Amino acid sequence: MEDQEFVGRIQEKIERLTGRQIELRIDEEDASKIGVELHGDLPLVILGNNVLEYSGFARMGIEYAVACIREERAIEPMEFHVLLARN
Repeated sequence: MEDQEFVGRIQEKIERLTGRQIELRIDEEDASKIGVELHGDLPLVILGNNVLEYSGFARMGIEYAVACIREERAIEPMEFHVLLARN
């Protein structure tokens, strides 16, 4: 699977799980970045380019984005770890 197709699938999955359209950007400079910005019409999900190399990082980024969008706020790292432990 090509990188752009994989990125498209990540975006589709986040949109399907949240029921909202998003803008997804891949950060080429910070390979391990995971972030969500909620101000604006569309939530902006920023994932480092490690998502293209490590499937576990991609899954974690998806889970984080979905949690933030559903809660409509940035989830703190410790809170996210607890959330992951419950799932």
